Amino acid sequence: MSAAPPRTGRARGSSAYRVDVDGLRGYAVALVVIFHVFVGRVSGGVDVFLFLSGYFFLGGQLRYALRPNPSLNPWWPLWRTIRRLVPALVVVLLATLGGIVLIAPELLNDDLAHQFTASLLYYQNWELTAQNAAYAAASDTTSPLQHLWSMSVQGQFYVFGILLGTAVAWLVSTSRTDADRARRGAVALLAAVTVASFVYAARFGLYGTPANYYSTFSRGWELSLGALLAFAPEHWFVPREWAGVSAGLGLVMITSTGIFIANSLAFPGPLALLPITGAALVILSGNTNPVSAVLASAPMTWLGGIGYSLYLWHWPLLIIVTASGGFHRPPPLVGVGVIAASLALAHVTHALLEDPLRQHSRRPLATDTPVADAKASLRTPAGAARAAGGAVIAAMFVGALCIQPLWNQRVQSADRPLDPATYPGAMALEGAEVPAVKPQPDPSLIGGIFPPIGEEGCMIFLPEGPDAMPRPDCVYGDPEAKTTVVMAGGSHIEPFVVPLDALGKQHGFKVVPFVRQECPLVIGGEDLLDVVSETCAEWGLNAYARILELDPDLVISTSTRPAGHAGAVATAEDTVPDAYANLWRNLADDGIAFLGLRDNPWFFSGAAAPMDPNYCVVAGNSEADCSMRIEDVYPLPDPAAGYLDGTDNLFSVDTSGWYCTGQVCPPQIGNVYVYRDQNHISNAYAATLAPLLWRELAPIFDRLGIPYAEPAAPAAPVATVG
Repeated sequence: MSAAPPRTGRARGSSAYRVDVDGLRGYAVALVVIFHVFVGRVSGGVDVFLFLSGYFFLGGQLRYALRPNPSLNPWWPLWRTIRRLVPALVVVLLATLGGIVLIAPELLNDDLAHQFTASLLYYQNWELTAQNAAYAAASDTTSPLQHLWSMSVQGQFYVFGILLGTAVAWLVSTSRTDADRARRGAVALLAAVTVASFVYAARFGLYGTPANYYSTFSRGWELSLGALLAFAPEHWFVPREWAGVSAGLGLVMITSTGIFIANSLAFPGPLALLPITGAALVILSGNTNPVSAVLASAPMTWLGGIGYSLYLWHWPLLIIVTASGGFHRPPPLVGVGVIAASLALAHVTHALLEDPLRQHSRRPLATDTPVADAKASLRTPAGAARAAGGAVIAAMFVGALCIQPLWNQRVQSADRPLDPATYPGAMALEGAEVPAVKPQPDPSLIGGIFPPIGEEGCMIFLPEGPDAMPRPDCVYGDPEAKTTVVMAGGSHIEPFVVPLDALGKQHGFKVVPFVRQECPLVIGGEDLLDVVSETCAEWGLNAYARILELDPDLVISTSTRPAGHAGAVATAEDTVPDAYANLWRNLADDGIAFLGLRDNPWFFSGAAAPMDPNYCVVAGNSEADCSMRIEDVYPLPDPAAGYLDGTDNLFSVDTSGWYCTGQVCPPQIGNVYVYRDQNHISNAYAATLAPLLWRELAPIFDRLGIPYAEPAAPAAPVATVG
């Protein structure tokens, strides 16, 4: 996916440059595009790209370092790399934003806004990991910037290659280390990096995790192995009489990868050796065989030349067209059109942007004067045009960096109190008048508005260990009150801090959150590890012990959930896991009162795919199209009611009537959008639930003998957002 390399590299035969490897690059990009568009899974082409990037770039850096009189200024190779990669990237990113805003606004969300910055600054692989974004096939919900993770891995290794090359050049130039010894040392270091990275990538066996897929440390061996091949001695090359067979076998291995390895999590583990070994065979077969002749043909080298731009363009085009066309997966004819448009855009981008703005002169030596030469070139029409183009790209780069801050500013402006008379929310279920106004908050922004416990560091997140607990100052409601209500569980109880905070202030009780991402509070149970991770299970035991120490007057949590592992359910119908019931038995034995709230709906489309009702609305669909049938979410009475019937001070609330009206569960109620995303309720709607929640809490407080204040004239609830 990197732009065309400088014309260096080992050749076999009369050619001084491996034109056939350019063709191999073109073949690999063709596989990537075809599999992305028509097959919906990885092809192994990206692994070949990374391997070839190491072969050309890291190998080139080390070969330069071993030349006489190399420059020790790392800026020049970095500047060459920036000029080669950044212009096309910036143009594609801004064009992607324009396409989204104009025809697929539902794709623009908080995660994507962060991904624009991450892609520009080459840490997209880590951003996707932080967002728990598994590598997904093209669909109407996939990020249009997902594919740029590999560019980030390349960029990070380019910096490593530049620093390594500079260090080797310094050793050779300023010490008595001879070039052969430095070469052996560099090869030994690359070999160590390759082995360590491969072992790290393979630590899960044949199939890893999404984080392993994106990790720089897992991917490193693919690039460093390519760099090692750049130093392969002549006797490693396949004899000419067998070169055609070995090169053909290499292409078969590359091609068969996507056919036989269907799971993307196989990469970059041991199975990634299949396409990479194939690429190595093509290179080691030299350039004087029939396969090499095909790869060196004009169509293949043209494809290789535009490969970087083609990779940049094809994925966002595919996702935008898929989303705007209302397709869940791109139809074949749409795919053909996307490929044709991508090829045309890639050719124009390469011809008018990549090639003119890249640095064509050789890399300067220590005795050269690149700054003076650059100033002199400005006096020529070509030099002035390049400078003007560079200035435009720089301005566009700065503009692209503003995408995330501007988005954050819009989210903050949407995070404001709502007038309950105009936006009654849940009070509409009680007969409140609903004026004819546009519902709020803006459904395109609501996904970036999170409950305060997360924003204020009072929630435990996935990367934290099982001993992590909320800070002592993480108290809501009335911090001075003697009555303690613990709000415990996963992210589905998190939004209830909004109404509980307001109720605690009104009625005189403190609210202490024990909330962990993807971690409902559970204790034992036969299905424990089917519901939560081992870390979550351990955290649950630790959190339960802390809760017992607090001796709260009441614990509140959700009481149902769809079947499946936390964070990865595939159905809307709610159930009671045995691990939940076991927690309640423990609470009863320890004399702790409990209130369970039936979980809110999880939205799925008719194809049983997760559906964010807000994106559905932003895409221009009707509210009816963006609703779920109540029978698909709540097909039976509250399954927790039989466990939580008031016995042993265990209570339940069937909240289905809080989210559903008639036969449907709509995306908005009372002019307030109900959901933050596919399965979490919004702060704004949670705030309007305060009167309904207190109607359930007050009798429980009375039964338990918990004192509370009753305001003389309770104020109408204000739907605060955040």
